[in-house]
Amino acid sequence: MSESSDTTGPPAGGDGTPQQLDRLLFEANPLPLWIYDLQTLRILDVNEVACQKYGYSREEFLALTIRDIRPPEDIPQMEASVRDTPEKSFNSGIWRHRLKDGALINVEITSHEMIYHGRRTRFVCPIDVTQRVRAEAALREREAGLRRAQALTALGHVITGPDGGFESWSETLPQLAGIQPADMPTSTREWLGRLVHPDDREAFRAKSVEAARTGTRVDVEYRLVQPGGRLVEIRQVIEPIEGSRDPAHVRWFSTLQDVTEQKQAQARVMRLNEELEQRVRERTTQLEVSNHELALATAAAERANRAKTEFLSNMSHELRTPLNAIIGFGQLLAAPKGPLGSPEQAVVFVNHIVRAGRHLLTLINDLLDLAQIESGKFKVAIDRLPLGEVLAECQAMIEPQSQQRGIRLLFPAEADVQVLADRTRLKQVLLNLLSNAVKYNRERGAVVVDHSTIAPGRVRITVQDTGGGPRAVQVEALFQPFNRLGQEAGSAEGTGIGLVVTKRMVELMDGQIGVNSTPGMGTLFWVDLPAEVPHPAPAAQRTTVLVVEDDAASLQLVQQVLAARPDLQVLCATDGRRGVELARQHQPALILMDNNMPHMSGREAHALLRQEPATASIPIIALSGNASATAVEQGRASGYVAYLTKPLDPAELQAAVNQVLRPE
Repeated sequence: MSESSDTTGPPAGGDGTPQQLDRLLFEANPLPLWIYDLQTLRILDVNEVACQKYGYSREEFLALTIRDIRPPEDIPQMEASVRDTPEKSFNSGIWRHRLKDGALINVEITSHEMIYHGRRTRFVCPIDVTQRVRAEAALREREAGLRRAQALTALGHVITGPDGGFESWSETLPQLAGIQPADMPTSTREWLGRLVHPDDREAFRAKSVEAARTGTRVDVEYRLVQPGGRLVEIRQVIEPIEGSRDPAHVRWFSTLQDVTEQKQAQARVMRLNEELEQRVRERTTQLEVSNHELALATAAAERANRAKTEFLSNMSHELRTPLNAIIGFGQLLAAPKGPLGSPEQAVVFVNHIVRAGRHLLTLINDLLDLAQIESGKFKVAIDRLPLGEVLAECQAMIEPQSQQRGIRLLFPAEADVQVLADRTRLKQVLLNLLSNAVKYNRERGAVVVDHSTIAPGRVRITVQDTGGGPRAVQVEALFQPFNRLGQEAGSAEGTGIGLVVTKRMVELMDGQIGVNSTPGMGTLFWVDLPAEVPHPAPAAQRTTVLVVEDDAASLQLVQQVLAARPDLQVLCATDGRRGVELARQHQPALILMDNNMPHMSGREAHALLRQEPATASIPIIALSGNASATAVEQGRASGYVAYLTKPLDPAELQAAVNQVLRPE
């Protein structure tokens, strides 16, 4: 049955003839075969394999045309193919054929034209490729689904050979890298050098080496730098492709995913969590503060209630004590047969009555003042007062009390300051502080009064004693009514409300009051008031000298020595901390500094002043009770211009001051 055959039908029999051989091959072929007429499209011959494949008997098959084995919708295309196919060409393609039972199969047609029994025919070999077509369709669907999934999930993949070269990659990988397909790197090395962020290259390289060394899966996260500069967070999974156990010949399948949004979402979640935690901490802190404030308010209310009860109890006690003396001694004087043995005894009783009466009068006055202050009816008349005059009046009024106990009073030689205050109330404040300083001082002690400008328009008046000095716990209770800090059983009389009234008066004059105490060494009360400090004319300017000394007697001695120099203005401080403040404010020409002082020693103050450019060049003369040769040598080595030891020699002190201020 070659193309040149010209037979009228299948060979009838015999053996060894070409026709018989062709027939034998036609029937024995394992593939379906048939011949159809190109003009009528009728099937002229068919082998048994085709009959079995399509489900027809030979007679049924030979009664068909090729239209009958095609689905109706494919017939026009089939007829056009028969009509348009060139005579000498093979026609190979995939078509749909319909079996006798109506099932459709996919066949790949190979055919050629031939003359059969004098007719133009085609010899057809249809190969069933239904499974292959289905598999290819399924593969295409899977590939399309993979492309869609990769696009939706920002995924890409690349297959890498053992040498690191890229064998193939997904369509989405160039999009992931932000480049055109034609610009895709062709190897892992090129991918690393062109696209991986410089800071992440070492980590990427290390993971790639680990995968090549172990032949196992590795994960790595890094940043890609797209051509426009956009950073993309990438998570890459590198897995070996099965088929080789030798790591040197392993091919690799890498899955790459854009996790930028995921990272950003994680960062937002972390930030929101941190903000939430911060808000929780803030709310917790607010709640704790509120609870603390509530506890403080509750405690304050309880203290106020206790204070009220204690106030009434103490007031009753304070009133009854002098009344007891007045009534008791009065009854003794009035008794016809009393214990009076002499006129001197009567004088003693009368003195007790008078002293008790005065104490009672002071208590009543304090109570009235406190009541007026608390009710808002207490008035003050603010005026410009020469502080020097007020201090002189207070000194004259307190001297009799101080002389009775041998207490020395040290007031400033000059106080050229005008304070803005109520004259009567200011004297009342100062006298109360001075009275306490004398009353609670040690025998033969001292009281030092001083003033200084602490800020423009503010003057501080200080009253310092050399008494025992209350402890820190006692200082907190100083301004509580009727609290005498355990002095109730002592010999010194007091009402326990004087400082309360004093504090209210100072505040009504736009001032402040405070206290510094050094147990065992003394107490310093300070009162800050508004003031007008006159500015002397340039011709009257004097050289400022600052004396920092906590011992009242030593301070008075230095003041007396310097008083012989009318060209000097002397400022005084009774502790190192206050001395540093005055040195910063007034920039004195010379400082005389005691070494051993409360709050801040002279050595500490000296070191602090040397550290600040504004005060570093001020000469300082040390005043010390340590007269050892080592101490003197160390003092001079530390920067003191002179080191004077106590007891101070006035001539030596004057010479040291002159040496600094008048070196000529």
